[in-house]
Amino acid sequence: MEEFTKALEYFPNMDEGTKDAPLDNVFYFKRYHYKSAEPTVYRTGLCILLSGKKRMTFEEHSYEYSALDYIVCSMMIHAQCETFASFDDPVRGIFIGFSVEEIRELVEIMNLRGRIKTFDSKHIPSPIGPSTMDGDFQDSLVRFLKCLSDENEAKVLGKALKREVLYRALCGEQAELLLKLSLQAGPLVQINKVIDVLEQNYNQEIDVDNLAKEVNLSVSSFYRLFKDVTSDTPVQYLKKIRLNKAKEMIITQNAKAYVAALEVGYQSVSQFSREFKRYFGVTPAALKVS
Repeated sequence: MEEFTKALEYFPNMDEGTKDAPLDNVFYFKRYHYKSAEPTVYRTGLCILLSGKKRMTFEEHSYEYSALDYIVCSMMIHAQCETFASFDDPVRGIFIGFSVEEIRELVEIMNLRGRIKTFDSKHIPSPIGPSTMDGDFQDSLVRFLKCLSDENEAKVLGKALKREVLYRALCGEQAELLLKLSLQAGPLVQINKVIDVLEQNYNQEIDVDNLAKEVNLSVSSFYRLFKDVTSDTPVQYLKKIRLNKAKEMIITQNAKAYVAALEVGYQSVSQFSREFKRYFGVTPAALKVS
């Protein structure tokens, strides 16, 4: 733990919110205040806490994590997140995104294919899992954070040190979740493929029949599998993507509600406002003011 405190020395001096690191798909986050549970998007990657505490709720499960803990997320999910933070003990952390290809490459190098064969291919795993860093993971993370604190080091060493952190995760408690993600087929792979389609076409109307064909399933089997993995129906999941995209537009671009609604695919602004308030607990107008 004493060695891990060095990690905070390399955490950037930043305001509350998020800040991109000098490496693709990696960012820091910080919060000084308590925040009650709110809808939160977790993307594919490792969400690592350096200080403070968070409680994540997905389906009927709640996961508390604090310094030395991290969450492995194998796909983009919509969860509830409660933040426990203060000026004396702020939440500080780093998100390290990864691709399926990065995990597959490590699995091949580590010769873990044989272990994958022991898994029940029909079992539907949770897409997320909590874990705690061991000493080796902590050492790797400290080196990674130190590297990111220098832009030139990040350019030269960043990818290699990120790979080392992912290697540590593959040696950790959530190794099975990451290994299942590396499969060429299976529930996580199938649903990730559909989520990619929804993410790229969120402002378009969706056809569930076509989504089912994408993963070679009947409509009923696809519908059931999608809900089992994500806890949402495809339509509900798409709605959450749209609402989160609209929220981002309102906050970062100062977009008017009707502009954001039309941009993300809503045909009715009044319907958008109702669903926005129901999901986030605040109207688009009130969010803009805040």
